[in-house]
Amino acid sequence: MKKWVSMELDKEKVQEIAEKYHLPIFTALLLTIRGCTERESIEHFLDNSFQFPDPFSIKDMDKAVERISEALRRFEKICIYGDYDCDGVTSTALLYSYLGSLSDNVMYYIPNRASEGYGMNKKAIDKLKEEGVQLIITVDNGIAAIDEVLYAGQLGMDVVVTDHHTPQEILPRAAAVIDPHRLDDTSDFTDCCGAGLALMLVMALEGDDLTAVDNYADLAALGTVADLVPLRRVNRTLVKAGMMQLENNERPGLIHLMEQAQIDKVTAGTIGFRLAPRINAAGRLGSPYDALTLLLTEDDEQAQNLAEQLSDLNARRQSIETDIFEDICHMLEQNPVLTLDRVIVVSSEQWHAGVIGIVASRITEKYGKPCLIISEDEQICKGSGRSIAGFSLIDAIFACADLLERYGGHPMAAGISLKREKIDAFREAINRYADEQEHMPLPVLKIDSKLNPGTIVVDMVHQQQQFEPFGYGNPKPVFSINNMKLEKIVPLSGGKHIKLVVSRDNARLNLVKFSTSPDMFPYEEGRYLDIALTLDINLYQQQEYISLLIKEVKPANFDTETAMLELQQYEQYQKGHRSAVKGQEAPSREEFAAVYRYIRQYPKALYTIESVLSALNVPSLGAFKLLMIFDILHEMQLIEYRRCADELFVRMRDINGKVNLETSVTYRKLKEVISHVKNDS
Repeated sequence: MKKWVSMELDKEKVQEIAEKYHLPIFTALLLTIRGCTERESIEHFLDNSFQFPDPFSIKDMDKAVERISEALRRFEKICIYGDYDCDGVTSTALLYSYLGSLSDNVMYYIPNRASEGYGMNKKAIDKLKEEGVQLIITVDNGIAAIDEVLYAGQLGMDVVVTDHHTPQEILPRAAAVIDPHRLDDTSDFTDCCGAGLALMLVMALEGDDLTAVDNYADLAALGTVADLVPLRRVNRTLVKAGMMQLENNERPGLIHLMEQAQIDKVTAGTIGFRLAPRINAAGRLGSPYDALTLLLTEDDEQAQNLAEQLSDLNARRQSIETDIFEDICHMLEQNPVLTLDRVIVVSSEQWHAGVIGIVASRITEKYGKPCLIISEDEQICKGSGRSIAGFSLIDAIFACADLLERYGGHPMAAGISLKREKIDAFREAINRYADEQEHMPLPVLKIDSKLNPGTIVVDMVHQQQQFEPFGYGNPKPVFSINNMKLEKIVPLSGGKHIKLVVSRDNARLNLVKFSTSPDMFPYEEGRYLDIALTLDINLYQQQEYISLLIKEVKPANFDTETAMLELQQYEQYQKGHRSAVKGQEAPSREEFAAVYRYIRQYPKALYTIESVLSALNVPSLGAFKLLMIFDILHEMQLIEYRRCADELFVRMRDINGKVNLETSVTYRKLKEVISHVKNDS
């Protein structure tokens, strides 16, 4: 379940923008959604001229250009010190390609993810000293390397730092520190990732924006999309330019990688979901140097071999990720008490540390809760976590710092290192922190605008395309059509997907829901639904048709927020918090009967809390009571039952004779606790 939040739309403002700037009404609506309501912001958002702010507006850019230019004049040996993820690899490839075109005395270094970890380290610096390096230029790292930069200086090497991560109170004592997040930096580049800043450095060194963009925007766009920085302002311009380059690419490595990824049309989505994972797979499961070589090579045969190798690694990564995800789901099914926690913490020595962050995102999405997945080791275990908006994971981790060896991150994602024997204590500590909140934030689905189903046409998609590239910070608009009657459920691709035929008034629409079989769709034909969707175009026999892709479905006019809060109440009660029953009543015999009749009449492979409550439409019956009813029916062997978040898997059992609810231990205990809580208050 998600809480649907519809944006407040000023219809008069939309009409005013459409009339004032001679724009179609749907374009004006989309601009308003994006907060573009004045001429300057509208023109900037719709601009395709690829104009960039002055790179010298970045603090220390002049110092960086001066020191690098000096190194080139003196034929000093320069090392690009990168990182093993896609942003780090593309940053390294970009800057190495440029400087390598000016000097034969340039090398690169990327630390090993497993043995060295992220960022600069002294052993690597010693190695670079032995190879005669006189200037180190970091990309996508270095801002936290206070001791390492100082150490390099003691060995006679200068360092130019280019990084986009948040600085500490003290900056490295480097020849230049380029980081738009410096407190004294007032430039417009705060959204840039490592690859974006590397491109700005090349612009400044070259003194020609157009040349830099023509040669390197493809690499910068790949790193920008992969690193999930906001696609707005500079990044939006950069990615638009890079997408055009990728469509007509001349790098053998990217040509073959796009063939392997089966990319016909370059979008931010195909970059983020098909290209970037292949680059990242090298750093996670193989060597980042393979990905770097792929981006740099001019040999077609080598490029093809490396593209195939990275695609194989990515397929292996996907398989490992799926295995871990399924393993965790099975673990939680076998130990459902873990799913009652407000923060899910699971661990195993069987899980690859390189992919647990991706799996954590999937578990958080599935259960609607913050999650930390820990890869166990004999000594130091590594964990990766993801959160939901409104719950700062890094603050929660700070509260448990005494149990950890290392930690870092931000509110929505974090990483930890800890000793194996402290995992259970960490799970308890982070959940004590979470339990101090009255209730956890609810997962949210943002609806950009409600649409009249009778007005949806193909031209709306053409207008929407002006707002691409879509991605983090500039998401594809999500619309809702409400109170739609479900006319028909049609299986597609042998039952892998479904088409829903829905109607309202005189409008009749076909919508597609991927990765959902008919038996796993919890609503019957004839029900009224609210549907969240995105707009696309389907081309068939050279004719364009509107394509409506379902993101979420809920019962029409259903109070999801109350159901979600009651689900939290239920879980807190199951964890032993007696006060969680406050305001609740024990289910009545009539409510038991209503639930039992419904599941007998409509047997399904899957129900949801929303689908059952809305179908029954019993005002006194909420999520807390419903789940208690299922627990009691299960205890009394009337049904087989298990729950996964808001998904309910129920199967009827054969019974003989009448059933006395008072024989249920669960039922008697619930009534007793409710009575005590009432008396105490």
